[in-house]
Amino acid sequence: MNGNAGMTYDGTTLNVTGDTNITGNAVVGSDGAGNLTVNGSFTAESKSFDIPHPSKTGWRLRYGVLEGPEHGVYFRGVTNTNFIELPDYWKDLVYEDSLTVQLTPIGNSTVYYLDKIEDNKIYIKSEGDSYNVSYFVLGERKDVGRFPIEYER
Repeated sequence: MNGNAGMTYDGTTLNVTGDTNITGNAVVGSDGAGNLTVNGSFTAESKSFDIPHPSKTGWRLRYGVLEGPEHGVYFRGVTNTNFIELPDYWKDLVYEDSLTVQLTPIGNSTVYYLDKIEDNKIYIKSEGDSYNVSYFVLGERKDVGRFPIEYER
C-alpha cells in the first residue's frame, strides 16, 4: 500500500481507500453473500455468477460472463416498424461506428437489412412490405476507453 492507502474491516464491510492491491480470497458474510463496489477497473481470470437454481431445489446455476476484446454492451428486442430506437443514453455510452446489428424475421421468412444509423435510431429495410423482426444490437463502450488486447508484463 502507498501512504494514502488503507483498509478497514468492521466485521461486515471491507473498506479500501487509495491505491491498494488485494490478493487472496475473501468471504463477506457467513453464507458468502455480499456486495462489492469497485470505483475503477476490476480484473479477473474469469467471471461468473452462481445462483440458486430457479426450478431444481437444492441445485445451483452458474453462468460465465461473455468476454471479448472490448467493453461491449448489448440491447435487444422486437420491432414492427422500420426502425429500432436505441436507449437515449447510448449516444453518450457507445461508439456509434462500433454497432453490430443482427435481425431475425418473426413468423415469415423475410429479408431484413440495415439501412442506416442516424439520430440514435437504426433504420432497417425489408424485402417484404411489413416489419416483424427481432433484433440484437452490440456496441463498444466509449466511457471507459479502449484497452490493449495483447501486452507484455
